[in-house]
Amino acid sequence: MGASVLVVDDEPQVRGLICTLVESRGDRCLLAGDLATARRILADEEVQLVLCDVELRGESGLDLVGWLQLEHPTVAVVMVTAIDDAVFAEKALGLGAYGYIIKPFRTNDVLIAIQNALRRRTLELATGEGLATAREGLRASEEETIHRLALAAELRDEETGHHIARVGRSAGLLAERLGFEPKAIERLRLASQLHDLGKIGIPDEILRKTGLLSRVERAVMERHPETGYRIMRESDSPLLKAAADVALNHHERWDGAGYPFGLAGDRIPIGARIVAVVDVFDALTSARPYRAAYSVDEAVAMMAAARGRQFDPDVLDVFLESLGDVLGPGLPQSSDARAAARPAVV
Repeated sequence: MGASVLVVDDEPQVRGLICTLVESRGDRCLLAGDLATARRILADEEVQLVLCDVELRGESGLDLVGWLQLEHPTVAVVMVTAIDDAVFAEKALGLGAYGYIIKPFRTNDVLIAIQNALRRRTLELATGEGLATAREGLRASEEETIHRLALAAELRDEETGHHIARVGRSAGLLAERLGFEPKAIERLRLASQLHDLGKIGIPDEILRKTGLLSRVERAVMERHPETGYRIMRESDSPLLKAAADVALNHHERWDGAGYPFGLAGDRIPIGARIVAVVDVFDALTSARPYRAAYSVDEAVAMMAAARGRQFDPDVLDVFLESLGDVLGPGLPQSSDARAAARPAVV
């Protein structure tokens, strides 16, 4: 089936001649003598191409070109003009016209212009869809990379695998409550799941030790932020770059007493400050080889006591205010968690 082509010209003879040529191709022809009529047709009909005169009794066809770019960007437009001028042509093409036909025109001028405009439109639409598919494929590929790297950590330590999934969910929720843009929320949700990726490089005898770590073992364990950073830092992916920054900085403290660099306050990236809060909460409320899990109420009290020292006070406050939502599927539960959270930050 042919295309639908709208011919806009205030001269009936010109409209009729162009319409005859359009229909000779097997295309459907619609007619308008002014811009108001053209806009009404475009609002009601599915049109692929507009052939528009430039001078329309006090109106300019160029106005239609600009309007189409805003309201109907998938509609191709070719200008029909008696003005054979390079400056005009540049202006028309700059506004988005696919081409122009000079009056008086020959039959082949019109047919070639129609064919070229429709072919270009088809290619541009296909390219646009292809780019959208490619972008979605890239995003899916990056997300798969995150999950596969997380799985590698889970194979070393089963609890770490569950822990990173919970941290990702909580970090995304907290980013939303802190007013992040949707893309930034999703990026942190995924990136935060790799905050402990560097534990891949920790020996089993340290990672799975049932007793407290010695000073030397603690020093080895504290290398994992830099190890995770080195694994991901060379990636061209913005997502993995964000994950590298979170991995490197999530053990820094608000008061500067953290590691590996002793950053303090706003010098710590906000994503890492968020992960620091949700990471510690999940760690406290989960059993470890060397201790039992703390209750939600105990964990809240311990974290509130570290407000402004270990944790960004604003981030911690929002976290505690959101605790009822944080305690979702797969996270430790407490019937009075909200009650515990409110007085703890006073």
